[in-house]
Amino acid sequence: MLVDFRVTNFRSFRNEQDFSMQTGQRVRKYKENNTMQIKNERILKSALVFGANANGKTNLMNALMTLKRLVLAPTSNEVEPLLTDTFGHNTQNTIFKITFMKNDEKYDYILEYNSKEIDREELLVNDDLIFNRERQEFLHLPKQLEPVKKNIRKNQLLLFFAQQNNEHYSKNAFNWFLEDLVYANTNRIRNDMFQMLENDNFKSKFVLFLRAADFNIVDIEVRKRKIRTNSSDSMKEKKIDDDDDDDDTNFFIRYDVYSMHKSEQGAFSIEFADESTGTKVFMFLALYILSSKGKTLLIDEFDRSYHLELAKALLAVINNKGQTNQFILTSHELSLMDANLRQDQIWFAEKNQFGESELFSIFDFDNPELKRSDYNFKKRYLEGLYGATQMVNKKLLVEALKNE
Repeated sequence: MLVDFRVTNFRSFRNEQDFSMQTGQRVRKYKENNTMQIKNERILKSALVFGANANGKTNLMNALMTLKRLVLAPTSNEVEPLLTDTFGHNTQNTIFKITFMKNDEKYDYILEYNSKEIDREELLVNDDLIFNRERQEFLHLPKQLEPVKKNIRKNQLLLFFAQQNNEHYSKNAFNWFLEDLVYANTNRIRNDMFQMLENDNFKSKFVLFLRAADFNIVDIEVRKRKIRTNSSDSMKEKKIDDDDDDDDTNFFIRYDVYSMHKSEQGAFSIEFADESTGTKVFMFLALYILSSKGKTLLIDEFDRSYHLELAKALLAVINNKGQTNQFILTSHELSLMDANLRQDQIWFAEKNQFGESELFSIFDFDNPELKRSDYNFKKRYLEGLYGATQMVNKKLLVEALKNE
């Protein structure tokens, strides 16, 4: 689970920005459902980031996923550039600092780098130093890495190298990025996820989830087909039979999903691709929510293409006591601010006149009224109390329509 993330010089985040999933001191509202205790850390089960368009909400997601890609996909040679996306394409270092929980232990990982080399890299577990480097000077290493430290390139992450050499804590940290930090991309449907619906128990839960959301879906059918990939018969499709003995290396499996809808004339099926955008997004989110345990899920434009009441219901599921995942969501739907959230769960992204984004939460505001149970966050936001609002020049918009 994510505890804290700091980012400097990445896209619109020019100066260091701190996004924390730690609970605010003395905030007790919805503690049982909206927070979780892991060892000595009490962290938020979810956080929503609001703000005007192009103010940096999605850049928070991009920063986390860029760090994940850096960890998982090493450079192959000394001249290959490291992945960078700096503010205004400057040549200064990007800095990521992340704290997360894995196997009831707290990991702190720091990476400072540019396109050519790693300037600083450090890993701590429960505040004990595992490794530390400054450029090519390795100040502290596990004993098993000392004999091979000359093999570490200047543009190679020590974290990847250490886990590759079977260092215990580095493997755990690497696996957190690999398995536990998940971007639920609702713009690009992963067909392989439908394989989960072949399990009858999981499919029953999935259908129940859809029925509860009032999509008029009473059942789901999954059909498998093989698509040949060898050059002699490129992309030839065929149905799968139980006694099919073809070499599986020549095919990849595609899962076609059909929703069974009820009507007065009886049930009829609709292929997934023909469902409404809102239905598809909800179905995909349902796959993530129902199949994941103990993950940190990133969902951009969480409320995209479906009704406010459905978004509120999903948020109630996310903050349910039995929910074991953690969620970081972005949204434009201001009414979600008042959907049983704590002030430390509500974040904003705001960009100044120089194009620099800032992240802050309602908890950062010293306002005694925030403790009231009937406090209306949306109303105060629309009144401009927190900033991060969209300043639209309606007159200029109309002016653009006029003919010269």
